[in-house]
Amino acid sequence: MKNGILLLVLLCVGLVSCDKNEGNTQVALKSGTYTGEFSRFNPDGRCTPTPVTLVIQNNSFNGFSDLTNSPAIGAGVYKLTGAEIEFTDQRVWTDEFDWTYVLNGKYKFKMIGDEVIIVRMYANQTTDVYKLHWQDPATTLNSRNTAETVQTSEE
Repeated sequence: MKNGILLLVLLCVGLVSCDKNEGNTQVALKSGTYTGEFSRFNPDGRCTPTPVTLVIQNNSFNGFSDLTNSPAIGAGVYKLTGAEIEFTDQRVWTDEFDWTYVLNGKYKFKMIGDEVIIVRMYANQTTDVYKLHWQDPATTLNSRNTAETVQTSEE
């Protein structure tokens, strides 16, 4: 299990860092909602994935996690430069948790279709990975309407 987790971390880091156009291409995130998982991989191989939502509108972001402050996705602005994304969180946080969980600072970035992978490695070999998928508003709206129609017709 420990080897499997390590392999997943290395694969994510490899995907993010092996970009032929690194530094030469300006990629833009689509405005909208991205959902997925945040995982913090510790040097001992432990990892607990947490569902997260990141909302992008132009060059600003906000979001939330299913667990309080793990990760802490506040609100602010971001800038993409090649294979790097830098978040500048503008929210005021209290000090009762580990601030390395705040989505803030520079991360490696890779976009593959509607999938986004955001990775940050720390000096102690801890690695944060956000694996997100863009939610097409038309598809999301259609699936909600279909679900509401099914519920209404069953009543």
